[in-house]
Amino acid sequence: MEELVEVYSWWFVHKEWNKLRRMPVPDKGFEESFREYLYRNIEFDIMSDIRDTGFGLSYSTASSVPHELDVICTKQRDKFVFELKHYEVSNITKEIVFTFLGKVIDFYFKNAETLSNYKITMFLVTINNDVDDSTRKLCIAFGIKLIEPSLMTLGIIEYFARDLYQKLPEDDPLKSEVEKLIEYVSKSREQYDYSFSDIFRYKDGKIEIELPLLEFNPLDKIKEYNNLFETVREIWKSKRN
Repeated sequence: MEELVEVYSWWFVHKEWNKLRRMPVPDKGFEESFREYLYRNIEFDIMSDIRDTGFGLSYSTASSVPHELDVICTKQRDKFVFELKHYEVSNITKEIVFTFLGKVIDFYFKNAETLSNYKITMFLVTINNDVDDSTRKLCIAFGIKLIEPSLMTLGIIEYFARDLYQKLPEDDPLKSEVEKLIEYVSKSREQYDYSFSDIFRYKDGKIEIELPLLEFNPLDKIKEYNNLFETVREIWKSKRN
């Protein structure tokens, strides 16, 4: 389910948003269009109301501040929390990441016993094509899925690589190259593809924080895998033509 949410979120900012007519509101209809797109393509059990301040239901926060989060979707034991930024020119800053993280932590600290029953995954979704690497690294470190048009996450790369692998004939030399890419990406996901619930855990009445130790810069690998996938996809497209 998480992989599908990543894929549809990325496909929206990468392709669908540019096809839609803009609305006369500050975000040009970005949030409304995104919500409708997700709702059409994924059968969630619950989707939060617009301007919800209760973490999708009626939760309060440890600070008593009623934080607004753009979209919260629940499917069985998965909760997907979205911060949507229609920033075409403005930067996606580190402060935006920390503010988003702080909101979710505030809800979690007050409701940890209940929310620990869910796997919580955070998504920062933007149409900005020029996100700074420092912001990308921060999202990776805290288990936030940064969904941007110009760079796929590991989950998205693996999804499309597996799809391409299924389409290639067994005797096509390209198939082995795609298989290697899938193996690389899958291994990298095991090492540093985290969610909020992998880092913040409730146990015996206490909240434990377990930040992953990144021995090298995973962003370099993500960029490398993006380039490798684009290369094999272009080769495949040229063969079809």
